[in-house]
Formats: sequence, C-alpha cells, structure tokens
Amino acid sequence: MIEGLCTCPVCNGTLRVPCENDITRDYGIKYGWYGYDKETDTVPCKNCGGQTQFPGYPTGQVRPRRDNGEPCVHEYEGYQKGNCYWGYTCKHCGDTYNIDSGD
Repeated sequence: MIEGLCTCPVCNGTLRVPCENDITRDYGIKYGWYGYDKETDTVPCKNCGGQTQFPGYPTGQVRPRRDNGEPCVHEYEGYQKGNCYWGYTCKHCGDTYNIDSGD
C-alpha cells in the first residue's frame, strides 16, 4: 500500500469487479475485449486505474476524499485540453488523468 492511499471501495483491492453489462460480456467473450474474464465473469475495476489511458490498469488503491477522508468512489469532470486531448479530475479527491483520442 502506498502511503496516503486507501483500498479501492469499488473492488476492495481485488482489481476486478463483476461484469454487469451484457454488451461488455458479449464482446469480451467474442473478441477478448474489456479485460473480460469468463471464469470469474469480471472486468478490470474502473475506479482505481482501469479508467485511465496510461497505465490503464487498476491498482487497488485510491486517494481519500477531501471532505471526509473516506476512500473515493470517483466522480470525474472532463475538460478539453486540446483538439482530441481531454483531462479529467475527480471532484471529490482531485485525482486526475488524461485521454488522447487521436485524430
């Protein structure tokens, strides 16, 4: 555990969550997309790192919320930084990431 970070409250540090979306499950099975695991019917957690472009993998850890110190369930607000370049900041803990969609 990195000092100052908390265990992710969405995946409880396991890095994976149940797959609740039939489209994700169908394409995951058919094409191997979304990091879908057929044995466990899970996908990577998108609260602790899986939502980001780089590194793009869940870590099992999140920042604490600024208002109460509890582990954050992120709520990101996006803003355009360039033509196809977007930044996202969590309004509860200040966590940030960027996505470059290309073209």
